[in-house]
Amino acid sequence: RRHFLLGYADRTLGLRIPEKNRREGEVLRQRLQKLGLWRKSGHEHFTGCLIVPLMDIGGGVVGLYGRRIGPVAKGSPHHLYLPGPHRGLFNPKAFESEEIILCEAILDALTFWVSGFRNVSCIYGTEGFTDELWEEILHRKVKRVRLAYDADEAGNRAAERDAKRFLAHGIEVYRVKFP
Repeated sequence: RRHFLLGYADRTLGLRIPEKNRREGEVLRQRLQKLGLWRKSGHEHFTGCLIVPLMDIGGGVVGLYGRRIGPVAKGSPHHLYLPGPHRGLFNPKAFESEEIILCEAILDALTFWVSGFRNVSCIYGTEGFTDELWEEILHRKVKRVRLAYDADEAGNRAAERDAKRFLAHGIEVYRVKFP
């Protein structure tokens, strides 16, 4: 928990800031709304979510990922991000290695990490391979990538697409096969 600064949004944010009828409460709510943490409806954006900060390479928080825990209302998303394009990396220290394991999602990467594989990061779903991630892979001169995407149609399609990209840049690529 401490390594990744994990948290949980338990609907108490509104109780921890001054009331909205006070100047400082209204100003703070507006700032939180601008950041995407507070909705116009007066609710926390990430209510009921495990929260994972996404970092820049220097360790600064530049984004947030929320994964709903427990029952999810029909039509509600399981995965939440701040508004705007995805920013930040999961586990920036992974890029210090010549070889990285690249998963499809943050919880997949956390599973590898708690199993002792520290050189793991992820994309944000099969269509969530960001320019920031690509630039970091190239900048750090990663030599090998092990794609640990889901063994479904979307995961297979993304693995094929990304393998071509890595190979075109002289990066060895392997596929981790799951049952």
